[in-house]
Amino acid sequence: MIAQRLRALAEDNPERLAIVDGAERITYAQLIRQIDSSREWLQQRLHVAPGDVILGSLENSWQFVACFFAIAESGGVFMPLHPGWRAPELRNIGERLKIHGVITGQASRPEWEQVVPGARVLAIDDGFGEAPRSPRAHAVDEKRPALYLATSGSTGTPRIVPRSHRNLLAGASNVAQALGIHPGRRFLCVVPFYHSSGFHNSLILPLLNGACLILVRHFTPAACARLVAAENADVLIGSPFIYRMLLDHAQYLPTLKLCVSAGARMPQTLALAWQERFGTRVRQLYGSTETSVISIDRSAEPPPSGTVGTPIDEVEIRILNEGEVAVRSPMVMSGYVADPEWNLRVFEDGFFRTGDLGCQDSDGRLRLLGRTRRMINMAGVKIDPAEIEQAVESLEGVVACHVDADGGDQESELIRARIELREGFEMTRSHVISHCRRRLAEYKLPRVIEFVEALPVTLAGKISSPWSDGGPGR
Repeated sequence: MIAQRLRALAEDNPERLAIVDGAERITYAQLIRQIDSSREWLQQRLHVAPGDVILGSLENSWQFVACFFAIAESGGVFMPLHPGWRAPELRNIGERLKIHGVITGQASRPEWEQVVPGARVLAIDDGFGEAPRSPRAHAVDEKRPALYLATSGSTGTPRIVPRSHRNLLAGASNVAQALGIHPGRRFLCVVPFYHSSGFHNSLILPLLNGACLILVRHFTPAACARLVAAENADVLIGSPFIYRMLLDHAQYLPTLKLCVSAGARMPQTLALAWQERFGTRVRQLYGSTETSVISIDRSAEPPPSGTVGTPIDEVEIRILNEGEVAVRSPMVMSGYVADPEWNLRVFEDGFFRTGDLGCQDSDGRLRLLGRTRRMINMAGVKIDPAEIEQAVESLEGVVACHVDADGGDQESELIRARIELREGFEMTRSHVISHCRRRLAEYKLPRVIEFVEALPVTLAGKISSPWSDGGPGR
């Protein structure tokens, strides 16, 4: 389904540029050939069948794009993961899914082979794309999953979100209509594709509407500014952290015309400073891994502070009695994979409970007021404190640990761990960090560590936090 949409676009626009990846410039016709070659490469090595789950631990690249579409066209399910995840994080996914294969870099191959011994691990730089073209795959049922994304809940265990062909196609169409995405637009793709916002808004959205992806493998403000000027990028969908870095370090972004903030609340001072310097208003987007985009600010004038726009087409919003925002749309997932008990909690009468508290005004604008579950916002990436608490509490001598946000700024918070030790034990900050580093990705490590005599009783309960902690586009 999803590959058919891309093939139709390529037939109508064969010479239109699809991807700029460093020195590589790939047209839509060339991208289709790369997908065909990738599918044959995968079939020769993995024999991908409908329903097979293939993990991808890759940075933003044309190979990432080709692998996703090749697997989707074969009826398989692609699951991108953060390349910085450590063995315990990877093992958690491997224990919960039947993994058919893994695609990663050569350097990461040994670790993956230890984590998922039953799956075949392919290195993306090992003969990738050299196979001959294979016959086109058969059409796939639109209700079948094409993608799994990992998210976190309130238990510290990543949940697995299925995204069907129908989910992805509906999102690409409805968001494009809301933002005016069409062939010829050029997206600066900064957010990693393993992140929900990056995959939906910087890969699927542009490609399924004939636009061009200008890939950023490693974000630095100076390099991004040069790329904007060199490639005439006119669309950026990024987190407030990215806008802050560009504002602080880039003086000239002449071609950016459509700027959208996702992942966290855009501070009003940052939005005003951006508009003053670059002459473009940053619009707020709100959504989640489970729902894709829910609402977008499309008003002609700056909206009231704290609002996140109006629902896009085909999205229904219901405010439950407790004030929680619930959503129903063709973009909403069918339910977490292998998690029936949690699915009973998050769905009510066909509506997905987002965990955000909010209300709608008389003009239909959605205003978010808080969170029902605690979450830490690290530059637009949401981190479950319970996952870090479990890692710290596995350290000998630790009685209990409480993790929350401490300081930072409105775009990115610092992770704080308060630790209660067993009587007679001594411990240093470096000891805690080295222990966590073996279990968690670098971005999840606590930056503020406090040793306390006892944790306050109130810290053990569920704590409601401002919606900037759970954030739009989480």
